[in-house]
Amino acid sequence: MQRVAIEAVARESGKHGKLSALRRQGFVPAVVYGHGMTAMSVAVPVRAFERIRRTTGESAIIDLQFEGGKIMTTVVHEYQMNPIRDTYTHVDFLSISLDEPLTSRIPIRPVGTAIGLKEGGVLEHSLYELEVEALPLDIPDYLEVDVSELGLKHSIHVADLKLGDKVRVLTSEMATVFSVVAPAVEEAPPAPVEGAAVEGAAPAPGTAPAPGTAPAPGTAPAEGTAKTVSKK
Repeated sequence: MQRVAIEAVARESGKHGKLSALRRQGFVPAVVYGHGMTAMSVAVPVRAFERIRRTTGESAIIDLQFEGGKIMTTVVHEYQMNPIRDTYTHVDFLSISLDEPLTSRIPIRPVGTAIGLKEGGVLEHSLYELEVEALPLDIPDYLEVDVSELGLKHSIHVADLKLGDKVRVLTSEMATVFSVVAPAVEEAPPAPVEGAAVEGAAPAPGTAPAPGTAPAPGTAPAEGTAKTVSKK
């Protein structure tokens, strides 16, 4: 995992008005908890936080640096956003120890072009994240998987992935990550049988409709059939 730093300030747990004032000043309210500590209310500059999210993705070790030299090592556990303005409204930081294993999810990316595509196959990406456990600095930012040797009707499973001895994979080994499958073929609708009646079609001239069915609009009833008369 990448390690970055961001300035932070302690704040008092306040009401909605105080939180709104913080946001107007360019800060996003946050809280730090975990690792045997009492939850602490803080705030971080929203632009700096946005920059970290853009450059490090969903996972990174973030050192919160406070005035006076205090540093808290954390990861982002959760964050909330304003769905209309698309801005951060609150962040939950989880305090961690670099000497203790951490559970995290890392994205999976394909590398290369599967040989099965030349045979008319389609590459299916079934698993996009891998759950792992390791010391924070040993967790990779992402996992690249070479799919170039993947042939038609072949698959790569979690058990085939190599992450080294320092990373423990928690996702099921049987889970499929990539596979090359034959493209789906849409079946043509069956052709109508010659002589069979087609639903909604008018009867041929001079023929009577099937028993129990009404004549098509605008056609005269066949001889000997009843004609419905409206009563006013």
